[in-house]
Amino acid sequence: MKNNINTLVVCSADELKKLKDEVSQISTEVIIKYHADNYKDALRIINDVNVHLDAIIIDGTMSNENILSLLTGYDNKVLLSRTIVIDNIKLDCYNLSSTDYQLYNVIPKNYKTRDLILSLHEIKNKNEKYNLQKISIYDQVAEILKKLGIAPDKNGFHYLRKAIYECYLEPSLLTSITKDIYPMLAKSFCKKESCIERSIRSAIETGWDRGNYEYSNELFSNCVDYYKTKPTNGEFIAIIVDKIMMEQGRTSY
Repeated sequence: MKNNINTLVVCSADELKKLKDEVSQISTEVIIKYHADNYKDALRIINDVNVHLDAIIIDGTMSNENILSLLTGYDNKVLLSRTIVIDNIKLDCYNLSSTDYQLYNVIPKNYKTRDLILSLHEIKNKNEKYNLQKISIYDQVAEILKKLGIAPDKNGFHYLRKAIYECYLEPSLLTSITKDIYPMLAKSFCKKESCIERSIRSAIETGWDRGNYEYSNELFSNCVDYYKTKPTNGEFIAIIVDKIMMEQGRTSY
């Protein structure tokens, strides 16, 4: 049927049975049409030009398997935007190559099946395409954060990257970091707002102490005295958003 969501699930047989039972109680539109219990077979199905997939669900915690090898092995990169990875890391991206940033969703292992089904419907309805703008902005933000001494192995790095991206898309959010951005990040990363705020604060402070002094001073000198204080979370996000917008010739909010 037109509204069916033809899905490939990559997981163990036991996990598949559990998922099928739970999905059948909630939705008749989600059709688990294909299954693979290892990444090699999964990639064969994904790259089969005769197979139509509306969505792909991958257990990213399967033992003796390399999730990055699977994701970077897609022949059709559009399918990355239809992929949901279930993993324990609770981050919305892995450190893939620059061309593959942010094209799939990562949800925690303790997900609710109803939320998973909602995500599948969103993927089906949006029919997402390879979002080059998002990749470009995420890469640009990542490079700036690294220059400022904020490493990708810190949660604050990922929270900041998403916050900056969202504020780039909608600059009015810059005036409501606490009211809108923290709740948005808390929902995306399954964390408390206070945890999001602390992690961002910690990332900024760490970067300030060990980052590139010349670059930091150049970026923040008009707003912050490098030797006397550090930028607030909101100032930090706003200055990077403004830098990216000016570089792209987008000078009006």
